[in-house]
Amino acid sequence: MSASAQTAARTPNGRIIVIGIVAILAVGIGLVAGSVLLTNRAAAVGSGAAYVPADAPFYVEMRVQPSEDQDAGLRDILGRFPESEEIDLDRPLYDQAVEQIDAMLSDEGAGFSWTDDVAPWFDGRLAFTVTELPLAAMEAPADPMAMPEVPPMIVMLGVTDATAARDAIDRMIAAAEGELPTFTTVDHQGVTIHVMEGSDVGAYALTDDQLILGSDAQAIQTALDTHADGTGSVAEMAEMTRLTDQLPNDWLLFATYDLTDVMAEAMAASASASPAMADAFGSLMEHQSLRGAMAISASAGRMNLDAATDAPTGPLAVENATRGLADEVPSDVLYYSDAGNLGASFTAVIEPMKEAMASVPEGEEQIRTLEAALGADLEELVSWIDDGAIVIGATNGEPYGGMLLVPNDRDAAERRLNQLGSFAGLGALDPGSGLTVDEEEVDGVTVTTITWTDPNAAPDMGMGLPSFGGLVVEYALTDDRAVIGIGDAFVRRVLALDAADALAAQPRYSEAIAEFGGSENAGVAWLDLSGVRQAVETALGPMIEAGDPDGMYATEIQPWLLPLDRLVSVTRVDGDVLTQRGALLFE
Repeated sequence: MSASAQTAARTPNGRIIVIGIVAILAVGIGLVAGSVLLTNRAAAVGSGAAYVPADAPFYVEMRVQPSEDQDAGLRDILGRFPESEEIDLDRPLYDQAVEQIDAMLSDEGAGFSWTDDVAPWFDGRLAFTVTELPLAAMEAPADPMAMPEVPPMIVMLGVTDATAARDAIDRMIAAAEGELPTFTTVDHQGVTIHVMEGSDVGAYALTDDQLILGSDAQAIQTALDTHADGTGSVAEMAEMTRLTDQLPNDWLLFATYDLTDVMAEAMAASASASPAMADAFGSLMEHQSLRGAMAISASAGRMNLDAATDAPTGPLAVENATRGLADEVPSDVLYYSDAGNLGASFTAVIEPMKEAMASVPEGEEQIRTLEAALGADLEELVSWIDDGAIVIGATNGEPYGGMLLVPNDRDAAERRLNQLGSFAGLGALDPGSGLTVDEEEVDGVTVTTITWTDPNAAPDMGMGLPSFGGLVVEYALTDDRAVIGIGDAFVRRVLALDAADALAAQPRYSEAIAEFGGSENAGVAWLDLSGVRQAVETALGPMIEAGDPDGMYATEIQPWLLPLDRLVSVTRVDGDVLTQRGALLFE
């Protein structure tokens, strides 16, 4: 067993936390990649990728000196924000950054400059990688004051002229005489590694094409071994290049992640102490991708993030379909997302979690009590859902939210919704509960309204902000839809909605979806940033006016928010790869 695994074995609770962290990272990275734009093929990674082990948890590469197209895209975006005296939008941004760095170094009397000592050998690419993520580095230290374990990592600067780089490094070290620690040296794979003397961290090495800065000598040795092997790097790994081939070849930032080994180590270390919990996470993550790649790029009026992962399998599998749910929600929606196969996915999460809970003392009894109160197994509460959409919006200054669900079993949907009304009705029998249940016909459909009013609610405190005194939940079931809303606006508006007033009928939405993948897809996400700003300004208008008599918001803050227009993403399945297209768009 590795040292990190032994450390984890001493902290059972920490192991569960680690597994959860890895799971959240795997799923979360995939969700973050939901704002993406897939355009050209073949991500052109730099030579630094050949030094990165194929199983490295993270690899990030940045083009510090962007291409002409990327630079033009960035300047176009910056031009939509308030003017800055420090940026000339008619000149390349990299050139201006170099001038500012040189001025700063000169002011500090550094004795060297970027123009003379870095630019002649730097290829414009900066890369960073964590070559190993030990479990001990992810767990909170027993002593909160202790320094956490630093995982092995390296930073690489691309080199076009090793001789010029070596001379420049010597000049910079000489200029900093007395301010730097001394270095010892060790040779590995024909390369000299310089190690900070008297410290466990800090080393560097210069190869023909990279200046490598490492957390320690071992991290650099791993990088050199990977490069010498020639077949075990991120740049050569077939499983990863299958994903990176989906990305554009011109970008600002590129990244890969592979948490497969991290998860496997965490699972193995926890199996003896908490086998049920480990099995639960294992069952959940079995069908979820732990590996992916993404790239951020700029173009006129938008910042793009392209991503590709292994497609989820089993109960988490998704497929391209035309769900049409955006045709059935109001046009003033601020946030909208939809997807398919929801019931099966929820069930796949609930089942292993129930098994894990049943393994702890009294856990099984608690589950039985909960399910008895709900009148169904937890899985049955969601298994009737097929496609679905989540909606958040505002109308007439009032926020609303809701879900539009497509039942795969209408009778089951009716039973579950009626249970909600029955529970509320029982509570309403107590006059002091603040609960009331009402029914009303809207366009031939019964709408059930559950209202809770807090009898102890504080009065309106002024400043234009109403007190929170209760909650309204409404639901209705049509022949093929279940509509659930927070507030008294969503359900009724959906039932009475004219097609021309739907989100899908708005060009800002429909044109973006068509561009980023089309209506036949595996999932959509939409965030109307301009609408969110206007809704917040409307809701907080009196408070802003009262607290900002000098109009600072209008002159100093709002101009920086006005260019933010919308976030859009479309997810599609292409064979065994899940690709996502989208962008942050600017006005």
